[in-house]
Amino acid sequence: MKRNWQQITIISAFSLAMLSTAQSVHACTQNNHIRPADVASDAVHTLLEEKNYKKLDELYKEYSKERAATPDGIAALSVFFKGIAQSVNICAKLKPTEEDWLAHQATLAAWIKSSPKSTGAKLALALSSVDYAWFARGNGVSSTVSPASRQLFVQRMDGAKRQFDKLAAVGKNNPAWYAGMLTIGLAQGWEAAKFDALYEKAVKLDPYYIDVHYTNIEYHAEKWYGSDEERDSAISRTADLTKERLGQTMYARLNWTVSESWSIFKNGNVSWERMKTGFEDYLNLFSDPRTRNGYAMYACLANDRTTLKQQLDLLGEQANQKAWGNNYKYAYCTALAKMVGIEKVPKCFKFDNMDEYDCD
Repeated sequence: MKRNWQQITIISAFSLAMLSTAQSVHACTQNNHIRPADVASDAVHTLLEEKNYKKLDELYKEYSKERAATPDGIAALSVFFKGIAQSVNICAKLKPTEEDWLAHQATLAAWIKSSPKSTGAKLALALSSVDYAWFARGNGVSSTVSPASRQLFVQRMDGAKRQFDKLAAVGKNNPAWYAGMLTIGLAQGWEAAKFDALYEKAVKLDPYYIDVHYTNIEYHAEKWYGSDEERDSAISRTADLTKERLGQTMYARLNWTVSESWSIFKNGNVSWERMKTGFEDYLNLFSDPRTRNGYAMYACLANDRTTLKQQLDLLGEQANQKAWGNNYKYAYCTALAKMVGIEKVPKCFKFDNMDEYDCD
């Protein structure tokens, strides 16, 4: 895959130097982030914890430049707001408390007070308000949400919508504004025509602001307002919109996100050849064990034994059983990799009183 960087503004040497120095004991180092986009996100989070609002404002201005990107091709502004949100989405407890959320929003309010003209600070608070509403609802299916939680969810989302409405004047040229509004549209059940029109404006502005694609996929999934066919079509469209820089990376990433089912390729709606190309493009952008483990797993699900063996050989000791979803899948697939050119499939049995398997 050839990447056309000629019209893309890569984040500056100033930013990259900051990434290597803006580390603290509070940063997300426990996540062992290595992808450039994640490293940048961690550094932004560190600056927020240090209350270094001046540098945050400088980064926001730099990342807001037209098509500014991290070295692995992701919109830098998307990475920026991901870092801001880490206090309650990644770095905090697995289940952040109400106190965690209030402390995070107090920090953002202090940023606004320190930089009252900062669009970045106001957008950060508005985006946090959207996430805070989802926190009230929880991640369960609709039937698991209590009436009280649902009411609080609606109230908070309405409040977040008012914040975004106040930022509409600057939002028309800012993909972060569209990302927030699309999430609100998902939450409030907007009509497809209204939601899709906003999505089209967002991707025209910057198709590499990845958040908008994930929200679009959710909206068009069966569990929300669409169908499996609509979701598959939306994934394919995302890959087309981002292919200049990312090739078929997003086709692999989004299908990886929505399904690890054994039957993902059986109905023909998901193309293994296209997904395989996507994993190759993804690894060409930045090679890491997690992505290669995912590539090997999907090669197994597609019964592509040659590719499965190639990827396991490349992984070596970095093959990670936990990354495969369950122990049976890992045992079956590692046995299948030894059967290149052989028609039979592995036979596996489970050890008594253990979640471990042995496959011939």
